[in-house]
Amino acid sequence: MKIELLAREALANSRANPNRAWLGSDGDAARVRLTDDAFLPVGHRPKFMLDRAAPIFTIGSCFARNVENTLVQNNLPMLLKPHGIPAEEYDSWNEATQRGGGVAAGQLSRGAFNKYNVHSMSHDLRRVILGESLPDDGLIELKPGHWFDPHASSLRHGEKERVLANRRRIHAGMAEIRNAKVMFMTLGLTETWLDRETGIAMNAHPGPAWLARKPDRFAFLDYGFQGILEEMEALIALVREHCCPDMRFIVTVSPVPLGTTFKSQDIIVANSGSKATLRAVAEELYRRHDFVDYFPSYEIVTNTKRALAWEDDQIHVNPALVKYITDSFVGLYYAKGEALAA
Repeated sequence: MKIELLAREALANSRANPNRAWLGSDGDAARVRLTDDAFLPVGHRPKFMLDRAAPIFTIGSCFARNVENTLVQNNLPMLLKPHGIPAEEYDSWNEATQRGGGVAAGQLSRGAFNKYNVHSMSHDLRRVILGESLPDDGLIELKPGHWFDPHASSLRHGEKERVLANRRRIHAGMAEIRNAKVMFMTLGLTETWLDRETGIAMNAHPGPAWLARKPDRFAFLDYGFQGILEEMEALIALVREHCCPDMRFIVTVSPVPLGTTFKSQDIIVANSGSKATLRAVAEELYRRHDFVDYFPSYEIVTNTKRALAWEDDQIHVNPALVKYITDSFVGLYYAKGEALAA
């Protein structure tokens, strides 16, 4: 969507915006602010304020879970809070440490709800909103008695009933979208994989070994701008039509990079292209809809000093910065002190 302003309107915007310039010597100039330890989005002006009582449904990449966890600490009504999958069900389960999915044995982790691409988000939401179904509930039998859920994240493969039980847990969490008034969406990746037998884009592939064993069943996809934008528009329309007609959407882009690319590019170049595409989609949605706002968590992380922004693996965002981001979000979108009340 094109933005066009008369010269007097554009000049008025510029004069009223203390953060309009990159160069300059005062504290409002980007050149100065980028030398600070952490980037503060002081120029961000929310399109709308949020009611502390409005239930929030979070969906997206692992960064969405990071944000969700810290918003829970702000006493906001996060709909996925009571949901999760037992630690023992994650592929990271360690018998010696008795931990999996980032939590201890007997506890629930929401990591299985991570959705890395928009098409997988849509797939699981259509299941709970429209009742769409697939043979075997969308599970894939990789070998006799060994099943895989392509729309879960980081769960162990296994016998059908065990994988189906986890699918039901995920379904119950996704069904919370019907109770939401705010949808917090974090766009993660453009790269994904297609199950060619069903024609459905998956959330994650079953692992390199299985891709090699079943080269005709799975295909790599990298969605471009138009494909992702169209899917986002369809998803937003679906939610507003069948769930809450006044749903407010907060769209963000995950700063967490691609772990591995399946293209022939340097991973840093591939990641830059992926994030640029997602950021452009978010910008277009922001321009088109008065009920969609963009929150610049991506810019906060990528413009903060790297030693402070990232953990040692250079993939995961420092928890202290995640808290800084969510505190900024709460301060901007809620009446002062309201969101922090018990």
